[in-house]
Amino acid sequence: MFAPSTGAVVLAVLLALLGGFAPAAAQEPAPPPPADSAPPADSAPPADSAPPADTAPPSDTAQPPPPPTNAADAAKQLEQVNHEAEALTEEWHAATDALDARKSELTTLQAAVEPARAAVDVAKTNEEQYRQQVDAVAMSTFESGNLDQFNALLASGSPQEFLDQMSALETIAADYREALDQLVAVVDQTARAQAEADAAVARAQAAADEAAKAEQDVSARKRDAEIRIADAERLLERLTPQQRRTRNGPVESGPSGPILGTGAGVEAVRAAQTQLGKPYRWGATGPGSYDCSGLTSWAFKQAGVTLPRSSSQQARVGSAVSYANLQPGDLVFYYRPVSHVGIYVGGGKMINSPQTGDVVKYSTVNTSAFSGARRL
Repeated sequence: MFAPSTGAVVLAVLLALLGGFAPAAAQEPAPPPPADSAPPADSAPPADSAPPADTAPPSDTAQPPPPPTNAADAAKQLEQVNHEAEALTEEWHAATDALDARKSELTTLQAAVEPARAAVDVAKTNEEQYRQQVDAVAMSTFESGNLDQFNALLASGSPQEFLDQMSALETIAADYREALDQLVAVVDQTARAQAEADAAVARAQAAADEAAKAEQDVSARKRDAEIRIADAERLLERLTPQQRRTRNGPVESGPSGPILGTGAGVEAVRAAQTQLGKPYRWGATGPGSYDCSGLTSWAFKQAGVTLPRSSSQQARVGSAVSYANLQPGDLVFYYRPVSHVGIYVGGGKMINSPQTGDVVKYSTVNTSAFSGARRL
């Protein structure tokens, strides 16, 4: 004989129907994906391995040398100071590249935050509507008397009547199940929308922090570069005309004929050739004057390719090329970390903007300074 109390049955039915449908917990937002890492530049000849990634040293490591007492001492100091100034200038360019990238990323991520928040609001509105629908179904069931009829069935003692009771239970539960299934779906949707919004906010904040750090790096590198540039210019003024000519080296000829072939590199060589004789100037990108990476950036832009501004970042584009396999149009890099760049023109020579007091010209590739090459 099956005759449980009416109150117990009603409570059991409601718990069975409503149990297990608690809203899904929002997952913790996933951390932003790491920035894509680019391959380092090629290694010194003749190996084809890449040099280590360029890492800027702390801005306070360079110590100013004692002032020279004569032109000969000034000439010696100038070589070191000029190299330090060029390296710091390229670090400044690299920091500027990083700042631009972080600001662009921040703009993109900030644009994604508001749509994510709007999606949360929509999902929460839908969730509330479906919760009201579930409440309405429950109230309708009670008001229709279905539970009273069902309780009367439970009072029966025969197996057949018990089976009939189960059929009635399924009829009652069907109304709940449809509404509850819809509620579960929108609860999950709300949780996902909330997680996406939280993740978007976290990524945007991380990008903002990176942009602030990059901006500080730009200021530090620019300040250090300007100090060294001023030192180099003061030393240059102390050189005699003959010392300046000796420092700049002999005038070298370029290719005996036109650069043949196609591709961005060849087009960049042809563009750079039109700038021969224009003066070197720290941080300049043309068209009146250039520093080393300013010339390569300008030349490749004429060929339809946008390069990073700094030589260290240019040393990570394209594919690595060994010294033995250089072709016209390849980017050639000096030093570790990279701080100078030119464009190979063939015959062991490159076109570059070499140093303060000099001009855009052809130079023989210095194999002792060579640290890698890249082909676009």
